[in-house]
Amino acid sequence: RANVYPTRELLARGRQENQIKSCQHCQAENDSCAHIIGYCSAEQDARIKRHNHLCELLAEEVKKKDWVLFQELMVRDEQNELYKPDLVFIKEGQALVVDITVRYESKLTSLVDAAAEKIKKYQHLKDLVQELTNVNTIRFMGFLPGACGKWYQVNCKLLKECGLSSSRQEKLA
Repeated sequence: RANVYPTRELLARGRQENQIKSCQHCQAENDSCAHIIGYCSAEQDARIKRHNHLCELLAEEVKKKDWVLFQELMVRDEQNELYKPDLVFIKEGQALVVDITVRYESKLTSLVDAAAEKIKKYQHLKDLVQELTNVNTIRFMGFLPGACGKWYQVNCKLLKECGLSSSRQEKLA
């Protein structure tokens, strides 16, 4: 959380320019906390495991509230590109298309930016999702726990819409 893990980037701060800063696993230019948490190929399995765990946690909570759930619904757009939003919740004529990502909070707007990316990525699939789910109202959302512990408040909005109590939202956060 404090960005003090002894990465090569951190250990090279304030030292001569010839200090090695590259990742020892994948040879990326900078071995930083953000790189380890979000990009390093050596940590890909751990990232996938963390992502899938978050999907399962959210799916279990929503199932308890009687939502119909699709995981990794496969949708091809008009250019035949395949998209797989993590979760699609359906209840009472509405669908919530949710994609989960854990983003390193490198700036104040990191989670806001990630949420906008998720919405933009899937929004063009609205008609196709509507056809597949047979609902009238479709909303696209990102679910974004921060890698360093920051909680994106829009996550609570999603949890509230799914019927979770305030205390359950807090516990899940």
